[in-house]
Amino acid sequence: MVEEADNTNINGGQDPTNGPDTFGEDGTPYLKIAEHGRSSRTRALKLKMDDVIVAVDGAEFRSSSDNLVDLLSSEDNGQWLLTISRSGEFFEIFTRGPLGGVLKFTTEEEAKIISSKFADRPLIEKSEFKTFEILKNIQKKCDLYDTTFSQTAVVLPPVWLAQNRMWEPLIAVMSVYLITFNVNILLFIISSILIAIYFKQGQITMRRSYSMFQDFQMWAILAATNEASVQQTCRTFDPQCDFVKSLVGPPIQKDDSKTKNSKRRKSGNVSSYAPTTY
Repeated sequence: MVEEADNTNINGGQDPTNGPDTFGEDGTPYLKIAEHGRSSRTRALKLKMDDVIVAVDGAEFRSSSDNLVDLLSSEDNGQWLLTISRSGEFFEIFTRGPLGGVLKFTTEEEAKIISSKFADRPLIEKSEFKTFEILKNIQKKCDLYDTTFSQTAVVLPPVWLAQNRMWEPLIAVMSVYLITFNVNILLFIISSILIAIYFKQGQITMRRSYSMFQDFQMWAILAATNEASVQQTCRTFDPQCDFVKSLVGPPIQKDDSKTKNSKRRKSGNVSSYAPTTY
């Protein structure tokens, strides 16, 4: 459980909705992250400094941080869909409760650019979004998965494990099935029920732990309609990232020729051929 931190508004002591810094009618700035709290939800959701909160549940949000806290604290909705802008690119996340951390207002220029881009985005129903977790290793290989509850994991754990390429747990589960079946049919039934209960309660934790066991680290948490759009968003964050099951093609290869030539010049090495003399 992530502890909630107080949201703080930084704007030079003035409220842009009332003070002279207002952008005019319908021109209130957006809020963006100025600082993470010690244990704020912004950190848990893998948000970054200067990420801009553009919309809540698809509706453009331009108000103070206090109003954002009140909205996200209301119990009218189980979770809220936030649209975030990072370096000119939009993505969505789900959150429950206030974000915490320190928020400040964007500049007028930033607000105009974001607003014009956001107006061109297609509106997608909130119910179509699912939460994806993306883990990345040191080679920039990404492993992503849908956190939606899977009934297959409960009814047929081996099938779910095979679909997610979790080979070690698959071998362990199959071993339990075979051993208990050979010992006693009642023991086999009991073990099958216990395994099903475990997979019902902890399938996401197991999926995450298996990726971390393979040296992947949590990198991003996104809400999207499908896996392909998640991979496209990840490519905007890191053009060189690749995926275990890629749906967007190979990553952009980094051109090392300039780097090598630069290092060769800095090292003071001369060319490998001798100059022609007459």
